[in-house]
Amino acid sequence: MLAGAANGLFGGGGGMLVVPCLRYIGGFDEKHSHATSIAVVMPLSFLSVLVYTVKGVSEFTLAWQVGLGVIVGGVIGALLLKRMQKSLLNLLFYGMMIYVGVRFIR
Repeated sequence: MLAGAANGLFGGGGGMLVVPCLRYIGGFDEKHSHATSIAVVMPLSFLSVLVYTVKGVSEFTLAWQVGLGVIVGGVIGALLLKRMQKSLLNLLFYGMMIYVGVRFIR
């Protein structure tokens, strides 16, 4: 439920909750946590889009432009995930969370 709420509020931020929960509560390794998170967040994102669309808040022209980049980036990221060392994956993920969090504070 928290992942769904984060996804709806932050536009796809559910993974920032799902990955650590799968890692530290579920006992999954890094790669399985990230891959499973994507499988969970994807339907959450679709539902969030539906709610935003019903409320008249979606910007479809921009969504298609950004969506194309996200799809290409998602394929590249999934291919890199298979080859990346677990320690580097953790460093990148948590480093990115900290960096973005600090940027949003300022």
